Amino acid sequence: MGGNPAARGRNPNFMAFISRLRQRRRCPRVSGRQGHLACWTRCWTGFALLAAAPLAAQVAAKTPALSSADAGRHLMASLQPAPSPEELRQLLERVIAATHRGDAAEAEYARTEHWVERRHSGDADPILDRVYRVYPTGTGTLKVLLADSGVRVTPEKYRVELRELEKSLVWALDPSEPRQHARVEKWQKRTAERYHAVESFRDSYEITWLGAERLPNFPGPQPLAKLRLDPKPGTASGTIATELLAASRLTLWVVPETGEVVQLDAELIRDLSFGGGLLGKIDKGGSVHIEQREVAPGIWLPSLISNDVRGRKFFIREESVRTVESRDHRRVGPPADLLKQVRRELSNPELQVPAP
Repeated sequence: MGGNPAARGRNPNFMAFISRLRQRRRCPRVSGRQGHLACWTRCWTGFALLAAAPLAAQVAAKTPALSSADAGRHLMASLQPAPSPEELRQLLERVIAATHRGDAAEAEYARTEHWVERRHSGDADPILDRVYRVYPTGTGTLKVLLADSGVRVTPEKYRVELRELEKSLVWALDPSEPRQHARVEKWQKRTAERYHAVESFRDSYEITWLGAERLPNFPGPQPLAKLRLDPKPGTASGTIATELLAASRLTLWVVPETGEVVQLDAELIRDLSFGGGLLGKIDKGGSVHIEQREVAPGIWLPSLISNDVRGRKFFIREESVRTVESRDHRRVGPPADLLKQVRRELSNPELQVPAP
């Protein structure tokens, strides 16, 4: 249980995959039925929820000075006047490294999520109101339903959900399982897209210092560094992910010493059309809001993700209005460790549903 989560559980195949990622310059295209609205939301949600676990130690090792508390204190001391361009660049490097550190831990943490979705932002009644326990599976996550519309599921239903989790973990540990290869490929594609989205921040944005500010969800003694990231002209390269980067403005509230992102707001500043407008369009003004908190010393994970995005897929108007609150983060380890915990719970003849 002790030690650095980023340094545990490495495997050669994963490290080789990350090595290949670092040599690529473009994000993979998003295809299939995922939809452009979900893609834009996922792009910025992915800033807080990447999956490149072992990369954290590599980034931190390469930039020790940028990750030090001394650099953060020097930055806060230079608030008047504003930090220099070099100091802002160093702060962005700390943000990128801190994001990878958090993602290393996220791959081994379970959490409780409360999902609320509405058809339109002004609707009083949600179309979905569910509470899940979310577990990492090695190639993503699996949601175990705890409550639906305020009603707790039955122990029988909960046991069925746990059996599905057990099956997913068994598959994750069996490379000969027929469908596991496809799951790994899908996970690698998703990881590549999110990895490149964060790494491209160095070249995709102009950074503006907005001052020091306190937030109610951050009880630290020092104010946070507030930054605005405006897309540079001509940064899109034809993929959906890079076009989204080039059309989004970000506001970040950052712990200056460590680069941890306490809050992130992303806004689409122009319409985005796909396939000449025939395949779909995302409307200007869409937004994603992310809050993070420290769940263990040095480990920051999302506590709130909300989005309000509108657009069109082919000739059908769509709207995505969703809030996901996360709590009760607990380290469960890699799939082999989690499988033991799940089987121990399933062995209880008087299995009870956890409180939602």
